[in-house]
Amino acid sequence: MIVKNEDRFIWYAIQSVVDFVDKLIIYDTGSSDKTLSIIKSIKNKKIHLSEKQISNKHDISLLRQKQLEETDTDWIWIVDGDEIYPFSLCREIRNTVEYGGKSIEGIVVGRYDLLGDIYHYQKESVGTYNIFDKKGHLVIRLLNIKNINGLHIDGIYPYEGYYDNQGKEVILHRKENYYFTKGKLFHAMYLARSSQTFHNTYNRNKFKIERGLKILDPEKVPEVFLKKTDGVPNVTTRRSNFYEFFSWFITPVKEIKRKIFL
Repeated sequence: MIVKNEDRFIWYAIQSVVDFVDKLIIYDTGSSDKTLSIIKSIKNKKIHLSEKQISNKHDISLLRQKQLEETDTDWIWIVDGDEIYPFSLCREIRNTVEYGGKSIEGIVVGRYDLLGDIYHYQKESVGTYNIFDKKGHLVIRLLNIKNINGLHIDGIYPYEGYYDNQGKEVILHRKENYYFTKGKLFHAMYLARSSQTFHNTYNRNKFKIERGLKILDPEKVPEVFLKKTDGVPNVTTRRSNFYEFFSWFITPVKEIKRKIFL
C-alpha cells in the first residue's frame, strides 16, 4: 500500500486483508490527516509502516518498485487505501493462490466503484478498463513474481504498470494466465477519502455525484464496515438528500455524454 490522507477508509482497507497476507508493506507519503495515527493504532506484527517523502509523481512509481523489491514471497498483492475487500473475496483469492497459483501469473479483481455511500455503485458498462478481452471496473491486483521473469515497475503514476524482463506489460500477456475473481472489492475512489476538506495529493479530485445502482444484497457489503472502533470514522451513513436530488439531474446528462464520447 502507498497512502496519503486516507483516514476515512484506511482502517477498513487494512482490516479487510491483513488476515490473508503474510506481510503488509505500507508507505505513507506525507499524510496530514489521521491516516498515520490510525495505521499505528492497529497492533499487528504483519504491518510494516514507513514514512516516505516524495516530490513528484515519478517518485510514487519508484516507491512501488521499492515495495516490489522488499517482497520476499512468491506473490504480491497491491491494495490501495480506498479498496475494501469482503472476506468472501479474500478467501477466493487466497484459495486461488494456494490451490492454483503455481500455474497462473496473476489475478484480476472486479470492483464496485462507490457513489455517494457504500451502498451504491457505478454501472459496470461505464468502466473503461480493458484487461485482456474484458471491459469494465477491473484491475490486476495480484501478481505471481515467480512466474513473471524480471517483474518491475515502469511509467509515471497514475499510469505506471508492471512489466516483464522483455519490457512487455503484464496486461498484454495471455488471458489464460490470469484468474478473474467472482467477487468484487469496494472502491471508494469517488467518495471523500479524508476527513480534511482539502487534499495535496496527486490524482485525488475524483468526487462524483451520480445515481448509480443500489447494492440490494446486504451480504455483499464488506463485513469490516460494520465494525465499530474508537477513532475510526463511521462510513455507513447513507448519502444525503442533497446528493440524491442533484444526482437525478446530473446522471442523465452524464449518460448522454458517455453515449457521444465512448
